Amino acid sequence: MKNSHLQPDLLFCKQCRRHFRGKRRECPTDGTELELVTAFLGQAGDELDDRYVLIEQIGVGGMGTVFLAHDKIADRDVALKLLRAEYASNASSAQRFFQEAKLLRQIHHAAVVGLHRFSRTESGMLLIDMELVQGESVRDRILAMGRGFDPLSAMIILDHLLAALAACHDAGVVHCDVKPENFMLPKGAIVPGKLVDFGVAQAPGPVVQSSDVGVIGTPAYMSPEQVRGGPVDARTDLYLVGCVTYELMTGEPPFTSQSAYELCQDQLFTAAPLLSSRMPADQIPAGFEAWLMPLLAKDPAQRPSSARTVREQLRVIRHEVRRQIEDERRAPVRPPSASLLRRDLPAPAVTTQAAPTPPQPRLDKEIEAVRALIEVRQTVTGSGMLYGPEAIEQILRHVLQGPLAELRDIGADVGGPVGPHVDIRLACNGDERGAISHLLDTLGAISAHLGRIPEPRLEMRAAVVGDLPGNGLTFVPALDPLALMDLSPLTQVRVDEHVARWAGRRALVKLAALTSGPDTQTVIYAASLNAA
Repeated sequence: MKNSHLQPDLLFCKQCRRHFRGKRRECPTDGTELELVTAFLGQAGDELDDRYVLIEQIGVGGMGTVFLAHDKIADRDVALKLLRAEYASNASSAQRFFQEAKLLRQIHHAAVVGLHRFSRTESGMLLIDMELVQGESVRDRILAMGRGFDPLSAMIILDHLLAALAACHDAGVVHCDVKPENFMLPKGAIVPGKLVDFGVAQAPGPVVQSSDVGVIGTPAYMSPEQVRGGPVDARTDLYLVGCVTYELMTGEPPFTSQSAYELCQDQLFTAAPLLSSRMPADQIPAGFEAWLMPLLAKDPAQRPSSARTVREQLRVIRHEVRRQIEDERRAPVRPPSASLLRRDLPAPAVTTQAAPTPPQPRLDKEIEAVRALIEVRQTVTGSGMLYGPEAIEQILRHVLQGPLAELRDIGADVGGPVGPHVDIRLACNGDERGAISHLLDTLGAISAHLGRIPEPRLEMRAAVVGDLPGNGLTFVPALDPLALMDLSPLTQVRVDEHVARWAGRRALVKLAALTSGPDTQTVIYAASLNAA
């Protein structure tokens, strides 16, 4: 509940551009008369600080209003978040608003909305300039479909959500408001998704109390410790993931009482119903319910402690579902009597003048591992400043810490960064499609990370190839991977024919067929970073 009697105690000095709390009349620094920060209603066409032009309102949260705006300096559309009018003059509200920007600044992940800048206007109004996420929320998609997602789609969405939360927890941030409204999906697709709205996020520990709000969170998506006002940590977000999972699968959360009080009581004392009580048991993947129920334990000590662990457990279940789907697709479609209709054709005559057949790539071997060599290059910029290999290495170590840590967590061998290069080897363990898809998704995340760096401007190129049993070689035999990445300046990721076979729905373009030995030919494709 909101406090309807908020104290107007947020003052601003236009000379030194600092905020003050209380009833003082003059700035202690320069003696300028302080002014009360006034409310801003905002409408299309308004301009802030000769920089942001408001286009339309696109969302309203518990404390902030979000506008689609155009940043004239950066020449881009952004999501501009401003304090709602009733909170604009309250110092406690401003402090919570500042905390949101401070926490968001610590997280760098492709599945988390990016922060551009946090600032104040000439009149002292606080604003958060964020990445504009195009698409619709999980809630909007479910309402449009009138039902939950199919199990495989639900697990793909959960994989991206858990990746985002792992990055948050690495940065010491507990989101505290994971719900379908706060995970965005691209139009017409389910990935890549984005976690948004860090308005009630905080560091692990006791719940941050404030005079401007009473209940922090959404009752249908609140953990028992949040209802009690107890300490929160990563396990709190995992409880909320359990609630979101119910809605992804069934179209509704586990508890559906009509009042906020009843929902809070359910979160405290009512055991979550089995998923099989809401949907046919034969539609639930094997092991999925056993994966879900520990997330909804009332006692945080009985929940998993790591989003990465939960995500890897889910990946195993998802692999089995994909394998079953592939088996169904490979099932014979001819009737048993079809052999009776088959006729043997005469063998073609052998001629001595036939042209020799060029060697064809063999795809009958399973891939032991998928390997990637990443090279990061600086693009030409107006500043003219060039960054050497050591500088780029330091940038990569900082920016790619999250994605590379996730790969190591699932057993990948990661070499580097060494200068502008990173070497990755991920074992397939019989799941070529899953491993290759995961690695290509990670490359997409890495590319997104690099795209957020304002200076220097960096681009990623990569060669991804299958490591076949017994070859003992890194990448394509007798080929230089760096030369391989230069085949086309318009593409970023090159894959060989073994990887292309398992690249899923990603767009593939054949680039070249290269001879890598006396009897071997390797076909190289360009692959898109994200699934179509």
